[in-house]
Amino acid sequence: MVDFKQGVRASLLATLLAVSAPGAANCTQDCPESESSDGGTLATLRAMLSAIRLPDLVALSPLAPDDSLPAEPEEPLPQPGAARASVDYLHRGLEWDQCGPRKGANVSILGNEDDTTPIDIVADRVDYDRRGERIELRGTVEITRPGQRLEADRATYASASGQTEASGDVFLDYRGLRLQGDRADYNLDTQTGEIEHARYRLSGSANLRGSATRAELLDPARSRYEDIVYTTCAPGNDDWSIRASTLELDRDSGMGVARNARLRVADVPVLYTPYLRFPIDDRRRSGLLIPSFGSSSETGTDITIPYYWNIAPNMDATLMPRYMSTRGLMLGGQFRYLSPHQQIEINAELLPEDRKNPEEGVRGALRVLQNGYYAGWYSSIDYASASDDQYLEDFGNRLDVTSLRNLSQRADFGYTGEGWRTLIRLQQFQTVDTSITPENRPYGQLPHLELELDPQRWNGLLEYRFQGQYDYFDHSNAVHGSRLVAVPSVRIPIRRSFGYLIPQARVYYTGYELQDQQDGLPERPSHLIPSFDLDGKLVFERETNWFGSSALQTLEPRIYYLLTAYEDQSDTPRFDTTALDFSFASLFRANRFTGYDRIGDENRLTLGLTSRTIADDSGRELFRASIGQIYYFDSRRVRLYGDEAEEDVSSSVAGEFAARLSQDWSARASVQWNPNETEDPWEKRVLQLRYAPEPNRLVNLSYRYNLGNQTGSERYEDADLSFQLPLGDRTRLVGRWLYSMLNDETIEAFAGIEYGRCCWRLRLLGQHLKTSSERDGSTSVMLQLELAGLGSFGNPIDKLLERGIYGYHTD
Repeated sequence: MVDFKQGVRASLLATLLAVSAPGAANCTQDCPESESSDGGTLATLRAMLSAIRLPDLVALSPLAPDDSLPAEPEEPLPQPGAARASVDYLHRGLEWDQCGPRKGANVSILGNEDDTTPIDIVADRVDYDRRGERIELRGTVEITRPGQRLEADRATYASASGQTEASGDVFLDYRGLRLQGDRADYNLDTQTGEIEHARYRLSGSANLRGSATRAELLDPARSRYEDIVYTTCAPGNDDWSIRASTLELDRDSGMGVARNARLRVADVPVLYTPYLRFPIDDRRRSGLLIPSFGSSSETGTDITIPYYWNIAPNMDATLMPRYMSTRGLMLGGQFRYLSPHQQIEINAELLPEDRKNPEEGVRGALRVLQNGYYAGWYSSIDYASASDDQYLEDFGNRLDVTSLRNLSQRADFGYTGEGWRTLIRLQQFQTVDTSITPENRPYGQLPHLELELDPQRWNGLLEYRFQGQYDYFDHSNAVHGSRLVAVPSVRIPIRRSFGYLIPQARVYYTGYELQDQQDGLPERPSHLIPSFDLDGKLVFERETNWFGSSALQTLEPRIYYLLTAYEDQSDTPRFDTTALDFSFASLFRANRFTGYDRIGDENRLTLGLTSRTIADDSGRELFRASIGQIYYFDSRRVRLYGDEAEEDVSSSVAGEFAARLSQDWSARASVQWNPNETEDPWEKRVLQLRYAPEPNRLVNLSYRYNLGNQTGSERYEDADLSFQLPLGDRTRLVGRWLYSMLNDETIEAFAGIEYGRCCWRLRLLGQHLKTSSERDGSTSVMLQLELAGLGSFGNPIDKLLERGIYGYHTD
């Protein structure tokens, strides 16, 4: 036996030098095998060196002790390193900034290094057995290869097979996986083996940890554990865990499979299952998803058990049977398809029989979304339908869903070329608001054709543009027919660093061919209306101080003059035209109506002024205030309803305000004040105040008021309060209150509590929602338990909070 006993780090290179020494060559017969220097031994060592790379020898001992000298006492080996067996050593140098799998990352448990990569071996004592080609290592053993590391107190390495036996505070480290244990039997070449009484830690693409009586590395992608404890909670925190008789983790499939699993929360068993399959990354895979459950006055006990079907890498489906105790069983589903050139999503629900309203018969809803693009061609579909007018109010649980009045059914197909584009659209609507009479329901466009030329330069100064449309407006209870629109325009944009001046001229042409026209009105009316506008702006700047910080302040006066000829258009229907909502932005628009059924006659001048304060160090806008007003030189005779002209010589004053009051506070406001009114001059007011010192602490307070004196606008006065406030490290209060001051009633209100931390969160929420003025509000109670890396149980409260609380953070 070749023996190095000097208590220093040794190398097999020293063994090779000792075998070839002159003293060893003098033995010619009856030589022990450990001292043989024949060519076979030398070749074996040289072959081993091709696969094993060891550090230089610090000190050498002789090949065999000299019989003439007294034997030196064997020095004691260093004691096993207690630090290597500690929990801190397992997590040393690894961050725990997220619990469970990371989004967009796959778990990589072991490396995939070539088994011919050299291995570094370091130990306090090395013994080499020539006959068995085994290396015995003792005292602070380290065996490393790129992507692999083994540490132990004692180890035996077989060079021919790569098999390694280690004991005494064993530590295995791979890319994405670390293991601690008492004993390990591991093959460095095949990356397979087992370790007893193991503690493990997954890192990198997922933060997971636990312990097992036995861990088995089946191959570079799979590992198996017996009597396992599994959790995504950070070290020192065992708020929840899975205890199972066996657990298999598969990197290739991204799944974990536990048998005889018990889910424990705060060390209390809450769920048992003989088989549990769960993801260890965020890849898509078939299987049952976490069920959701809740209760409300509209649906009673509400339970949904979804099943996810991973049909193909670019195609999947989710089946969502939903049981409602007061209404029955609803069958729902979602299908998704994705390719390099298009994406499709289909959502459907079907309730064969509604126990609460059996007279409605079969009830259901459908939503189809599609977007595609290929070589300049593009398509878009947004189709939504419901079986009856009350469907959304009965089964929706969000204000933005239950307040819908018309469901759009639209399909677009177009092409974008160099400097031009075209569009073909088919669109109609399903009205689900019973208060809208049949004759006032929106028109369908069957079809809508559009051609637009991008602004083109001529002679480096003149810029021309063209917009054209053809529509056939369909309606079963009102006048309908086709409309042709052409709007050519030219302008001369003059832009400088201190401002701009842009004169522009355009012509509006509209021609109709109508059916079911009222008696006495033309069936083919047409209009040709010229228009001219001039838009100018100057920008003045100066250095200033914003609460002790240097900043740049601007003063930006703007002037806009518009002259549009008058044409009587009262003999044409209003297919898609409404009055524009008045605001600061509308002061500078060329037409006060949407669409082309009404082209407003104008002879007016708009004066506006904006001032900004911009931080020098960050470029952030700290303050902005804008104010503007229109001055009319002629009355406006083109109206949506009636023949009476507008005689006011000036418009309302529109103002906007935004400020970052401090690092934590910000405010916004917009107002509309009519100097021509004496009783109630404030037509609109919107005030918003926001407090957000940190992501998990915020308060939003809003006040919105609209007098409703503008044609087509509704009167409202609402107060809206939403918040997310921490109570200590683990608890947060969340809530929203949307109150109608005009009707003296709550439109939507919810309040709840979140309790938990990184690896889990419990949400309890109560909600009151009023879907219409004619119906009483519904009340519901929702519960959600979210376990990082495992899923969430109960209602999707986190989605509701993201929609209802501006700036809400789930982390």
